[in-house]
Formats: sequence, C-alpha cells, structure tokens
Amino acid sequence: MSCWKSVPVVAALAYGGSFSFLGTICFLFTMRKILWASPFSLHDTSSGAAAQSRLMLQYLKAARPDDLQIMALSNFIFDNPRGMSRFTDLKEKLKSKEQFFNLQNGGIQYLYVRNHSTAIDAQTGGEQRLFFSKYLDLLKQFKPDVVMGYGGDMLSMTVRAEAARRGIPCVYVLCNASHKAFTFPDCELVLTDSRAAASYYADNFGVNVCPVGTFIEPSQVVAAKREPQYVTLINPVPEKGLGIFVRLALMAQQELPQLRFLVVESRGSFAQALACLHDGETTAASAAAGNAGTQAYPASLFSNVDVAQHTSDVRQIYARTRLLLVPSLVRENWGRVASEAVLNGIPVLASQSGGLPEAVGTGGLCLKAPQSCQRDACRVPSAEEMRPWMDALKQMLSEDYTERCASAAAAFRPELSARRVLELLDPLFLQAAGSRAQLLRSGMLFR
Repeated sequence: MSCWKSVPVVAALAYGGSFSFLGTICFLFTMRKILWASPFSLHDTSSGAAAQSRLMLQYLKAARPDDLQIMALSNFIFDNPRGMSRFTDLKEKLKSKEQFFNLQNGGIQYLYVRNHSTAIDAQTGGEQRLFFSKYLDLLKQFKPDVVMGYGGDMLSMTVRAEAARRGIPCVYVLCNASHKAFTFPDCELVLTDSRAAASYYADNFGVNVCPVGTFIEPSQVVAAKREPQYVTLINPVPEKGLGIFVRLALMAQQELPQLRFLVVESRGSFAQALACLHDGETTAASAAAGNAGTQAYPASLFSNVDVAQHTSDVRQIYARTRLLLVPSLVRENWGRVASEAVLNGIPVLASQSGGLPEAVGTGGLCLKAPQSCQRDACRVPSAEEMRPWMDALKQMLSEDYTERCASAAAAFRPELSARRVLELLDPLFLQAAGSRAQLLRSGMLFR
C-alpha cells in the first residue's frame, strides 16, 4: 500500500465518458458510477467498518466489472493510530506539500486528501473545505449515480446533503449500533450486515435498515498453514469482554494447566486494560486495607498468557489459534473476527451480543455474558459465574469443528452479499442521476 501516485488536480484521474443518450433503454448500456465519500480511511486496519465497506466496494466491482465504475474520496482519518499499518510511508506523505494522493486497490480508484492529523476531531476548517471542494469537483466530472459513505460528523453530513440537493441518491453503510436516534438524513437507503442490527434499529428507533451480510476476503484472512496452540482474544479492552477472558485464563491455570492463551492488541493495550479491571471483593478489601491504588489483576498473574502486537496480516494470528474467544459486552453488528476464524476452521466461543450468533453460525457456541459484566464491563466475573464458559471451552477443545465451520462459512460468502447489495442499488441506478441535469433548490442547473 506504499505505492502512491501524487495527483495535483482531479483532472489527472480517469473518469470515463459522459452519457450521450437518454431513457431507460439506453441507460441499460451505460456505465453505472458509485462515489464513496467519507473522511474516514477505508484502509484502516483497526476499523471493522472500514474493512466491511472497502471489501463491499471491491466485490460490487468484481460482480459487474464491465458496467460499474467506483471511486472513493477519503481523508487519512483512523479509529486508532495502529490502523495506519497498511501505509508504511504515511507520516512522510502527511508532511509533504502534496494535497492529493491517488491509489488503485481492488479495482477501486482512491483519492486521498491530505490532513495534518489522523483523528477526526482534529480536522481543521481548511482541511474540511479542501475535501469538500474536491468532492464538488468529483460530482461535476465523475458524475456519480449513487453517493455512498458513513459518518455522523458534520463533513460527512454536508457531503450527503449536497448530493441530495443535486438529486443524487445517497446510501449509508451502517456498521455499528451507536447511531442511536440518528435519522440518516438525506439517505434513500441504509445498509447493514446482520439481521440483528436491522431488528435493533427497527425496534428501537423505527429506522428501516436493510441487512445484506458481511464482506470478508478469504485470501486476506485464511492462513496457508496452521499450527494451532492458543485460545485467542483480539482487542483486549473491557467492553470486548476482557474480564471474561481474565477469569477463564485464571481458571485454566488450575483446570487446563497446559493450555496457552493469547491476546492480540488492536485498539487496546493488555497491560493498560488490566489496570481497569476489578471485582467487588478485591476492591473492598483493598480499600479497607488502605491500598485503594493496588491493581487487582496485575499482568504478573497471567503466566499462561502471551501478548501479540497489532498486525495488518491477521493470518499470522489465525495460524496459531486453536479457538477464538469473542466475549463481547457491547452490541456487535456482526463480529468480523468470529467469521474470519470460522473461515480458518477455528471454532469460536462468543457471547450472544447483537449479530455474533450470525457471525459464528454453526462454527461455535454463543453463551450469555455474566450479568455482573453486562452491568459493569470492568467487572471480572466470579469462577461460579464463568462455569458454563469453562465447561463450553473444554467441550469445544475436545471436538472437531472442521465440518461445522465449513458449513457456517458457506452461508456468508461475500459474493452472496454483493448480490444482495446490487439488488438494492439497481432501483437507484435506474434514476440515472449521473446522466441527467442536476437541479438545485436555488435554481442553479448543473450538467
């Protein structure tokens, strides 16, 4: 991902020809165009939403290589600094005087607009104006039939509002459960991955969200050769069930002394997250002894746990994983790591949060998280509360999940998801927004 091409102006990009015929019949022979526009980088390895959206675009292009053209306009905004790992020369690029950077990836043409910080809250007004100016150029020259993206920030909302004013349909890709009471203004279609997410938004907020499935590229996640030895947790933070992992690791020291555990630091640091954990008895005893600052669960307790750093090549992790633990305490839209493990033939022991049961399928077991953890993500559950999890762990380690994982993996093939998305997009394509004049409310006419 370090092979950049700098482009000083939008005109340096290849946009394809403009429409010369009107009508639905002629439109059937034209190139449909999608413009992805969002300040968030789709190459962010710390963001499941970025991975889902980037692969969705690639599979849409692969499904219709001859009549679908896709461009993506983004800033270098990441959920976490560790997500920049695909860009080996990013710091140098951000220090340069170039304003725009062009790259090809998976059949998609990406145009990145330079920004000084990789955090969304640190964007300057000037950087937002530069992004929006380039977006206006693309609306005029690329002439998209559909604008897609995500983000509840003001720049993303302005992007969608401008497209709607010009009569261009907007599609929102919804990848989490945090858009509470958000009405998705200016969007004609909202896509999500799981049926659980669609039900959540329909039942709680009256929002019609269309589930289409997940997008995972097997070649990017399936290890060529596996030497499994670990029970693995990816992203060791309290809300992802670190307390559950900690109790299982401690119980295993007595019940499964030969078993090794692995934590993979994604957004969270294992050592730092451990400092947040507590249980009622330990906290009360420490306070009574005047040791309120004593850490309840220091790293020295976990002699059976190894730590791995964040990597952009997750195949290295799955190559060593015997069972994946996904004890999330937050409402997961899907749970990509669960499906990635299943693709590797790795069984998954997960919570019943949100779309995790869909992501696991027949490739594992989903249990209820202990009530104490659901009330307080930093609470480490008792051994009694974790007995069902430990029993399930022992059972799963003794069984062969190869066929069950293969059956589950067949259900979320990305080609099927792409087909569902295209069925939803086709009515929007038929509006031919890119080929018709765009009348703004102010009376200005754009061609």
